[in-house]
Amino acid sequence: MRIRPVARASVLLMPCLLLAQSAIPPAAVPRIEWADLPAVVERSPELKTGYLVVPERRFPEPNGRTIRLPFVIIKSRGASPRPDPVLFMTGGPGGSTLYGGRSFRRSALLADRDLILFEQRGTRFAEPALMCPEIERAGRSGWGTRLNGDPDPRDVAAAMTACARTLKEEGVDLAAYTTRESAADVADLRRMLEIASWNLYGVSYSTKVMLTVLRDHPQGVRAVILDSVLPPEANWDEDGSANILEALDRVFAVCRDDAVLRARFPDLKERFFRLLAEANRHPLTLTVKNPLEGKPLPLSLDGAGIMNCLYAGLEDASSIPYLPLIIDSICKGEADRLAPLGQSYLGSTQGTAMGMRLAVWCNEEFPFEKPEKLRKPAGLPRVLDRFIQTGVSLEALQAWPQGHPDAIENEPVRSPIPILIAAGEFDPDTPVKWARRTASHLPNSFLVEIAGYTHVPLFSHPEAARIMAEFLADPSHRPNPGKTTERRPFRMAWEEKPSGGKSAGK
Repeated sequence: MRIRPVARASVLLMPCLLLAQSAIPPAAVPRIEWADLPAVVERSPELKTGYLVVPERRFPEPNGRTIRLPFVIIKSRGASPRPDPVLFMTGGPGGSTLYGGRSFRRSALLADRDLILFEQRGTRFAEPALMCPEIERAGRSGWGTRLNGDPDPRDVAAAMTACARTLKEEGVDLAAYTTRESAADVADLRRMLEIASWNLYGVSYSTKVMLTVLRDHPQGVRAVILDSVLPPEANWDEDGSANILEALDRVFAVCRDDAVLRARFPDLKERFFRLLAEANRHPLTLTVKNPLEGKPLPLSLDGAGIMNCLYAGLEDASSIPYLPLIIDSICKGEADRLAPLGQSYLGSTQGTAMGMRLAVWCNEEFPFEKPEKLRKPAGLPRVLDRFIQTGVSLEALQAWPQGHPDAIENEPVRSPIPILIAAGEFDPDTPVKWARRTASHLPNSFLVEIAGYTHVPLFSHPEAARIMAEFLADPSHRPNPGKTTERRPFRMAWEEKPSGGKSAGK
């Protein structure tokens, strides 16, 4: 699952949030340790930073170790800010909330509330951080040499085994890095900051964390924003490939149902599948830029490799209007039109805390999934039988310790708390159908389906800031969807420029 990390930041105005360290015994756990975070953000009057110290493991029994999770509080720009701040966490799993968090200092959410950015356990700035650079290196080992840039599975398995061994030698309890533990971290942060009521904002994987907070720790939660929801009951790996194909099929459907597009891109789906079959026999070749070095990198793509590139295009809202044009061009032999998407695909997981990602996946995803469905996903046409998309490489089934989660970790969450759910029409990672299903279990939820957009649409749609502000002002009423029902037009020529939308989170 290539759910991309996103980042942002926050400081609370209320005096009760300026909690003195002397109020808590030094050895107490959980506790707050106020400190500068020079690796994350420079010192500033509108910022307050520190660490939440919590047990590494609470369930089923504490292991006696503690971990430190950094947070940033950004003070509201408003003259009279509301007393209920917004807590934001990014996705992944393995994405860093604080990486690039400076951009959140421009967030529209700061107009009348403080904003808290919280780093999930195991990620880049947490202590410990389960980064596993050897796994990233192994993932890059096939660039320029192997079909689709895929690494040798033996290299990946060896890297996973080595990282798990190193982390264990350092004393890390890999069974402690779960969504349930992260949800407990969120609850502890609220209590330690003495916040009576707050709002939660999660994107992609962190929506699952927020739903788990609602299930296990609903106290003090006023309202929740879920952007691109990953529900606990979803078995991502069993449906991942089919979800991507469904998103692409919606692109084909738009072209088929619009007379102008149908004339400009005739029989696009049929021509595309013929291209995939031909690429399986004679791989398509193109040159991309190495995502790390910028140097030319040769890439050879079969049908699955071409789909990998289009998967990257489906995740980028600015690329979606060009997808029919890109597909039409490569069907006509213009392979280099695919190069920017190929480059994006190769670099998509760089910087992720792969150890945290593996821990979450092996502790609570793989245990509920059927291995045969992972290796042979249902619904794939024969021409794409190698297009297998899983959250982590299947080598992890043998190379990384597997967890034993309770059944509740694979069941829907039900809650009466007001919730705003956003879903992008072309999202290949967390499809609209998951958002609809989640909303059906939450009686006070409002679902906003955003036409023409993809994963985490609240970060890019121009009306997102207004929608979130309306909801937070009065969570009991559905916000006006505005122009979210209007799809941006597909592009007919390369000369056409996309209309750039301002990021909603900035």
